[in-house]
Amino acid sequence: MTTRLISPLERLVDDTVTPNRLRDMTWLARYLDSGSSAGEPIMLSLGESWGQTPTGLLAALREVPDWSHGYQISMYGLPELRQTLRDYVADTQRLPPDQSWELAVSWTGTRSAMRDFGVGLRRGTMLAVAPAWDYAGVFEPMGFSPAYVPFDPAEPAGPSVAEVEAAAAAVDDLALVVINAQHNPTGANWAPSLVTALIDVAIERGAAILVDDAYFGMCAQPATSALEILLRRLGGRPSPVPWLGVRSFGKQFRCNGWGLGAVIAEPDPLDDLVNEVRPQHTFNYAIHLQWALARWLADRAEVAAYLTEQQAATTLKRSAVLSWLPPSVRRRTIAGPAAPYLLCPAPPGLTVEEYLRRAAVECGVLLSDAWPLARVGDAGSTGYVRLYLGPALATLEDARDRLSAAGLWPA
Repeated sequence: MTTRLISPLERLVDDTVTPNRLRDMTWLARYLDSGSSAGEPIMLSLGESWGQTPTGLLAALREVPDWSHGYQISMYGLPELRQTLRDYVADTQRLPPDQSWELAVSWTGTRSAMRDFGVGLRRGTMLAVAPAWDYAGVFEPMGFSPAYVPFDPAEPAGPSVAEVEAAAAAVDDLALVVINAQHNPTGANWAPSLVTALIDVAIERGAAILVDDAYFGMCAQPATSALEILLRRLGGRPSPVPWLGVRSFGKQFRCNGWGLGAVIAEPDPLDDLVNEVRPQHTFNYAIHLQWALARWLADRAEVAAYLTEQQAATTLKRSAVLSWLPPSVRRRTIAGPAAPYLLCPAPPGLTVEEYLRRAAVECGVLLSDAWPLARVGDAGSTGYVRLYLGPALATLEDARDRLSAAGLWPA
């Protein structure tokens, strides 16, 4: 009797509990239940990554000391990692060497840190650039109303200053402005003038500022540092509005499940965030992961070599996928250099929802809308499908071949 091998992905999703409200899980379950005719599911939707973690980082994890398996006493994080991160962020994001800002380790993912930041803000409208990551999913349940700066996603520079000002002027109760300079999902690396416009609008209207640097460090060209621009704009003076910067290291170093990142703010607000707000729901944990990241991050040469390799690989995969598209589709495909995604137009005759469902159920290829989660307010669909470039090139080729066989690859 032959026992069928269970794939790693099946181990992650093989559960009978219901209901599961994630649409991808519903489609994935249908595909698996049908026998996975096209092969192992290929996840190209939310940025799933369960491999390619740096070997040096994994080696450090195997060497963690016995005392690391418990809570971290300081809510700022493991001191060794906090200081290493502070130096690394200061150098890479070009922040001033002064006391106008401080950093703490974020141990529950940047999404959680964003929500904690929102706890102390006045309620009103949150303004982001559309299409956008799921900021509405974080802030709308807290009482914020989402609004967006619309622009043509095919324009690599992002919206103009005039479009930012017009979108803000249409909002009566602006309370929060989100800046995502390495833009998810278009992959655009925003010009400093766009970042400055968003900062100026927030300060003039008394709105808080959230700087989301999820993909800083993954850009194969000089990356715009929104925090550098913000701190230069403040000139060392206390900010007239609350602000928070979050930077994910899980995406940069392929260890999303570790939940490690940095939260950056002025010293007093950061003190309140990490010592008053965050302990209301969780204490600082994962010392073993923090210890391993601190040890690996201290080898700047190895870290730089890893990121250079990742940037080159992503550039190669981006070029390859574009070359597989017919010229008419390629011209409308959005492929910025600053995030590992492509946005392709949905095929004629199919809505985005229909295309995503068929790709998943018939081919085992999970893609996403440009708005990657369901809570997008009244923004609606962009007509684009988002494809994650993280897996190996051979996996992307497999996805293309499956979709082609089902008549779902652009022709």
